[in-house]
Amino acid sequence: MISRIDAHHHFWKFDAAEYRWIGADKQVLRKDYLPGDLEPELAAAGITGTISVQARQTLEETWSLLALADRHHFIHGVVGWARTSIAA
Repeated sequence: MISRIDAHHHFWKFDAAEYRWIGADKQVLRKDYLPGDLEPELAAAGITGTISVQARQTLEETWSLLALADRHHFIHGVVGWARTSIAA
């Protein structure tokens, strides 16, 4: 069987203050999107897994996505965020 992967997916518990880029004009995005919402959609489309990508530049969100990946077999990877410093 060939695996098919959704290579870019976001999860969040919507909070207007945390996700300021989701304005009032984006009503379809102004709600929670969690693994339980995605799993049946993946199955219906014949997709075997997803890569979850951070939606906010916070270490807290990266850790949260990694925790979701530990609990949900279909999350095959996480693209997170971490602060870096580069010496000039």
